[in-house]
Amino acid sequence: MTTYPVNARVPAIAALLCLTASGCAVTTHGTAMPVAAPPSTTAETLPSLMLPAADVGSALSGSGLSGSGLSGTEVVVTRDVSAPWDDSAHLTESTGCLALAGAAQRAVYADSDWTALHGQVLREPPTAQWAHFATQAVVLFPTAEAAGDFFARSRQSWAGCADREMTYPQQLVGDQVWSIGPVTVDRDMLAVSRTQRSPERWSCQRALTVRGNTAVDVEACDIDGPTSAATVIARAITDRLPST
Repeated sequence: MTTYPVNARVPAIAALLCLTASGCAVTTHGTAMPVAAPPSTTAETLPSLMLPAADVGSALSGSGLSGSGLSGTEVVVTRDVSAPWDDSAHLTESTGCLALAGAAQRAVYADSDWTALHGQVLREPPTAQWAHFATQAVVLFPTAEAAGDFFARSRQSWAGCADREMTYPQQLVGDQVWSIGPVTVDRDMLAVSRTQRSPERWSCQRALTVRGNTAVDVEACDIDGPTSAATVIARAITDRLPST
């Protein structure tokens, strides 16, 4: 068994205390140097966190990210926003399950103390027929605690909407009926899939995670069957966030 001197822990403990204390400094060759604050997400940096369209397309095609060397689905940004979406009018159900219907919804983030948002909609270059769709959004909170509270509430509300049907009324065609699957949590990634029963057969995945004071909120859809692209996109965005 490997043993370590008792005093070997002292520098590590001192460093930990330094990280948790304000005004701490590092002394180098007799000069006190202020410790740089850890990088943080700001409203100005939110747009830079968006995953490039090529990476989103690769995730939608199931080939991973563009660095894998495999070709992905060609998608383009069709909408760029700095405020939540509001799809509440498209559901027959109450807004309690709106989070499972789409990313970054206004009613979902109401009263959560969020301070800034940036989001994008991506799909194949605009044509009459398209088979892939993604929404990616990053939402800023005043503190990591506020973001964590939002995630905890989302986990509870998502679970209450699992394993049920959701209906989108349509005026010119038959109503869209979706089957919601079970909610999973894997390494702080909240995810759930839904499958359209009629009139088409779209499959979508929702994913939500939090790092520091930022929530990453993603939806990905594929007309050809189940997809896990939302979690792939969300994890890739999380990797772009400052380490906490």
